[in-house]
Amino acid sequence: MNEQRDKLDEAVLLCIIHAERMSFAWNKIKFHFPLEREKYLHLQPEELSFFDQLIFRFSKLQDSMGGKLFPAILENLGEEIKGLPFIDRLTKLEELDIISSADDWMLLRETRNTVTHEYPFITDEVIQGLNMLGKHCQLIMEIWLRVEKYINTRFK
Repeated sequence: MNEQRDKLDEAVLLCIIHAERMSFAWNKIKFHFPLEREKYLHLQPEELSFFDQLIFRFSKLQDSMGGKLFPAILENLGEEIKGLPFIDRLTKLEELDIISSADDWMLLRETRNTVTHEYPFITDEVIQGLNMLGKHCQLIMEIWLRVEKYINTRFK
């Protein structure tokens, strides 16, 4: 039982780091959104580095929650998840009211996949992906805060 709890605690700490650093990057560049072509083309290297950090931390938070945190929560609740497809794990989390929508989570996965593929020569697609990321950073933070509250209520 302690091993399961340790996995949960480690996953929480990892998510906290990613969420804090993603929020930091977002706060540095949020005034650029919605991003337009001219604005994007004139970003300074320092600003671009915050966009990179935002993409990286969003992706890491999404991966950490989906790959480590969600399974750890379900295991600590005594749910059998071995061999259970990811979408079924999400459905179980939604049924338990830990997340509000499995569909929202799948949307975040699509966003992560879009922004992690770099096509610098297709500026309009990059801008479209970054604008989607801007909206979804807020969504992933809402989900993270809801999950964190659940964990603090249920397991602490």
